[in-house]
Amino acid sequence: MTIDQALVKVGDELKSTMIETLKKNGSYGRGDLANSITYDVRTREFNYELVRTMLTYGIFVDQGDGRKPGKRPPVQPLIDWLTFKKIPIPEGLTVKQFAFAIAHKIEKRGTDPKPRPFITPSIQQVMRTTGKEILQQAGIDTVVANIDGTLEDINVKQ
Repeated sequence: MTIDQALVKVGDELKSTMIETLKKNGSYGRGDLANSITYDVRTREFNYELVRTMLTYGIFVDQGDGRKPGKRPPVQPLIDWLTFKKIPIPEGLTVKQFAFAIAHKIEKRGTDPKPRPFITPSIQQVMRTTGKEILQQAGIDTVVANIDGTLEDINVKQ
């Protein structure tokens, strides 16, 4: 197995594990975030990188950063969320009116969500199990995890 092939397999394992973790921690709605997670192998000279991309709000789900007061969120995603989750609409309001009310409250007070970590726990789980085995099959024995703002998960050095 080549290093590229091994990294593609590890990326697949990471994505699957992240989706499982999103479901377990209650962060899986319509699947938009889960479906946006991708991994690409990048090669630079003698370094290989497995780079994750996903919808921007994935970091907010993972770290629990809330929306600050002062700016109203878009209403359509709230309508979609209310509809998908089948949240009861107060009597006398339409879904759109209720979504506007929620948006107004968020504009005034912000949000304070709790963190729902799925990135680091998934990386740790995969790298303790199948990921380590896959990389060893490709002859890789040094793996450096880089989990910062660049969203690079694994930097492999030969």
